[in-house]
Amino acid sequence: MDLSPVAEDYLKAIYHLENDHGEPVRTAEISDAVGVTSPTVSSMVDTLDERDLVEYTPYEGVELTDQGERVVLRLVRNHRLLETFLAEHLDVPWADVHDEADRLEHHVSDEFVARLAEFLGHPTTDPHGDPIPDSEFRLPEESPYDPLTTYDPGERLVVEQVPHRDPDIREYLSDHGIGPGTRLVVEEVSAVDLVTVVPTAGENPVPLPTRVARRIGVRPTT
Repeated sequence: MDLSPVAEDYLKAIYHLENDHGEPVRTAEISDAVGVTSPTVSSMVDTLDERDLVEYTPYEGVELTDQGERVVLRLVRNHRLLETFLAEHLDVPWADVHDEADRLEHHVSDEFVARLAEFLGHPTTDPHGDPIPDSEFRLPEESPYDPLTTYDPGERLVVEQVPHRDPDIREYLSDHGIGPGTRLVVEEVSAVDLVTVVPTAGENPVPLPTRVARRIGVRPTT
């Protein structure tokens, strides 16, 4: 399907917002995510609706159609394979690969992506721990990791998945040495929406807002 990078970015924004909230997406949320005015969003939503990529219901919101979701998952596959290549073969830090892949994902062919996947050994996760859609654009139904917020003080964990779409969160985690593969100990779970952890390779406690901690996927370790 011939779509502009701008239209693909709208679809991707709707996909992530829909997954985050589990309900139709309001046009105001799309406006915030894409960084454009509400009238511009309304115009693009009408165009995507006409192409059967989204379904817009007044006063309820926007949802991807099956066709729209397939377009997005193809884009997500491109993006996460590119991130993996950048991290593993060009030594781009995990915190920087997202923006680079964002610029490249719209401009690679299906044949290139198939060859890239083969070259990389058909990885199943990207450098942030997010699953990579397979060649049929399918994703696992559930994450194999637990949210950091499900663990108690004193438990030892290893980080497997980190939130990365928000550049401020990405920079904060990276600056404090928290990323995929980081081993840490839960120090405190407070009543003021904070989870404090101590990376075992460092000494300083790192406070994490609960909204961030619940998006960090971990598994227990000894």
